[in-house]
Amino acid sequence: MNPENPQNKKLAAAAALVMVGITLYWTFTYTGPYRYLAELQIKWFGSYVPKLTAIAIILGFLGLAGAIKLILRGAERPVPDLPQATAKVVPSAPRTQVPQPWFQYIRFIAPLVVVGFGGWAYLNGTQAGALQQLSANDFQNGNMHSRIVYADVRGQLSGTYLAQDHYLYIPMFAEKTANGTVQLLVGVDENQTGRYLRREADGSFTVRGVADQGLAGDVQYAFEKNGIAVSHPVWVVHAGREPGGDKKFGMIMIAVGIAGVGLIQALNSYRKKKNAARPLQGLA
Repeated sequence: MNPENPQNKKLAAAAALVMVGITLYWTFTYTGPYRYLAELQIKWFGSYVPKLTAIAIILGFLGLAGAIKLILRGAERPVPDLPQATAKVVPSAPRTQVPQPWFQYIRFIAPLVVVGFGGWAYLNGTQAGALQQLSANDFQNGNMHSRIVYADVRGQLSGTYLAQDHYLYIPMFAEKTANGTVQLLVGVDENQTGRYLRREADGSFTVRGVADQGLAGDVQYAFEKNGIAVSHPVWVVHAGREPGGDKKFGMIMIAVGIAGVGLIQALNSYRKKKNAARPLQGLA
């Protein structure tokens, strides 16, 4: 495969986009190889690092692409015993080594991940919709038909919770005496509980925020390690989170990622012009 072929360049760029998109999907939905690697780390170390797990998957994709390229390399070689056109070799001046195409594409992975993350955040803000009035019972009975909602959710908070980096995960049930598998959690900053957890006259709480499906593997593992069964997937109401904030954050991330791609392209163009401007030496 000739890396300088424009068609091959477009194919490689499309493959990189697909690779990043699949990795982001597995990361945010906690599925596929991402979940396998995360649970393997949890088994070995008791926790996992989401960013490193995603990077491991991307490196796996690159390794697979490299292996395919090596396997198919023979198809690109000339057929033996056929006359080949000869060309006069003209000595040229030594030039700086041009990075291999795959190394050039690796540079775009980071900004593409940022763009993908921003697009995901913006999509969440768009799909959350208008404010709804829901209860914990709606989540427990499976009445939710969308993966993300913006709502005031009312229910009974459990007396037990899990804290991770000053962020609390509190089980919420329809009844105060309920127990069993947790299907709904309230996520709130421990310093903002008084602001976002509104207590009602009957002792229940109302929490306003964006509720979506999915929980980090190490958090779910910590619950189960303490004897609290958590359904998969589980809903989490992130107190204080609003669709408008997701949209704004997503647009900022997309802009940062696009700026990163533009900067890399500008640097590549500058280097090409600089190399092309050097005078040739050693010609007869």
